[in-house]
Amino acid sequence: MISKKLLIPMRLLADQALLEHLPSGHPARASIEADLDKRSSGWIGEQNLAYYLDMFEIADFHVFYGLHLDDCQIDVLILTPTFISLIEVKNYSGILIFTSEKGQVIRRMGDRRDGFPNSLLQVGRHRELLLRWLTAHGLPAIPIEADVVISNPSTIIENPTHSRRVQNHVFHAEQAPLKIQAMLEKHSGGRRYTPFLQQIETQLLQAHSDPFTNVLNTFNIQPSELLRGVRCTRCRNYAMRRIYANWHCPHCGYKSKTAHESMILHYFLLMGQTMTNKQCREFLNLGADQRLIVNRLIKKMNLTLSGNGRGKGLYYLSPSHEQLSQCLKNTIKSRRKRR
Repeated sequence: MISKKLLIPMRLLADQALLEHLPSGHPARASIEADLDKRSSGWIGEQNLAYYLDMFEIADFHVFYGLHLDDCQIDVLILTPTFISLIEVKNYSGILIFTSEKGQVIRRMGDRRDGFPNSLLQVGRHRELLLRWLTAHGLPAIPIEADVVISNPSTIIENPTHSRRVQNHVFHAEQAPLKIQAMLEKHSGGRRYTPFLQQIETQLLQAHSDPFTNVLNTFNIQPSELLRGVRCTRCRNYAMRRIYANWHCPHCGYKSKTAHESMILHYFLLMGQTMTNKQCREFLNLGADQRLIVNRLIKKMNLTLSGNGRGKGLYYLSPSHEQLSQCLKNTIKSRRKRR
């Protein structure tokens, strides 16, 4: 059972939005594209794992994707009646050499060798943080397995020290159902936590948050450097004008009723989690005389209105992560490079 859906990561959405609002010659584009490639690779890896997990169904089997608990960011959490599996997903290619349980991981591709942090240590830290979280919330300390999944099926995993931990807890995505079955058998004689599953699921979902990452600060970009306006989805120019309930592009003649929607969603990804009518107009490059038009456009998007009073005291709240992911999924470019 899917308790929390797999969604396009917020940072990936923000990186993509930022690239779309920067001039082609902006000096930060290369850094942003590199970061986007890395995050796109991770997203592809998570989808690969989800494909295999979808084939594996048992009673009281709860899967959470992209869970954020305070300082703990978990790729996948699987809650069962006898244990929890925390999974860190990596989409590395080449040959991965786990020098030891706690040592550096070396990736070899041809004549090139690169060092990476040991993902077993990372997921191990997540295990300790989750145990503390369970205790702090008055929940039982369920046994937790810390696993690393390599989602690229062509990647070779080498374990020169014959570490049992590497052997049992680092595996390819297609092996996930078999590994989870082995864990179920391992814990079959232990305590069953079935009465607590609903409570744990509820508290995990309540504790989850979608943190806003200020990508402008991350890449040292000023808001004034962003391209503003309504972008034509055909020729990609920021030049569309509102004429008789449609957006018209003066460059290619394309017309659209909804070209503004992705721009407004980009505002929430780039500028913050609240937006006033004035801020929306400035981002869409519209004048004060179009305030009422902007109100109607936003109302049709079903954004939540908040604040006190009228006019300047009102603002709109960002859509949820799920809404952003669903609305912008077709704008995410395919970037199938693997790290």
